[in-house]
Amino acid sequence: MTIPPDPAPELVYRPSNKHCEPLTAQKPGTKCPRWSAVKAHELLDGSLPMGNKQRVATSNGLAFVARQTNHGTWHGYPESRDKIDTAIKTRWLDEQRIKRRDLRQWKTRDDIRSAWKELDDAE
Repeated sequence: MTIPPDPAPELVYRPSNKHCEPLTAQKPGTKCPRWSAVKAHELLDGSLPMGNKQRVATSNGLAFVARQTNHGTWHGYPESRDKIDTAIKTRWLDEQRIKRRDLRQWKTRDDIRSAWKELDDAE
């Protein structure tokens, strides 16, 4: 009799306190948009593994990376396309989850900072 493998562990998102309200001198950081905690759970559930202790997802043409914390939960952030594995970007293109324009538009961290602000303002 074979024993089935253990199911994959549940992926749990936990926001970083340094990105939540209120931001202070003692607790600096980049403020996360109001919608990000809810969306982060969705993104993590639909993410793909990338390297050791990382997962990636895409939404609104942006890439998001989640890193596993020491507590076994996940913390995520938007990331530039040049930091995402080519095989994953190709898969997202093939699945029409992103467009080639997204690869150019969100290529660097500076691009991501402006997009993050725009998405917060749009919500």
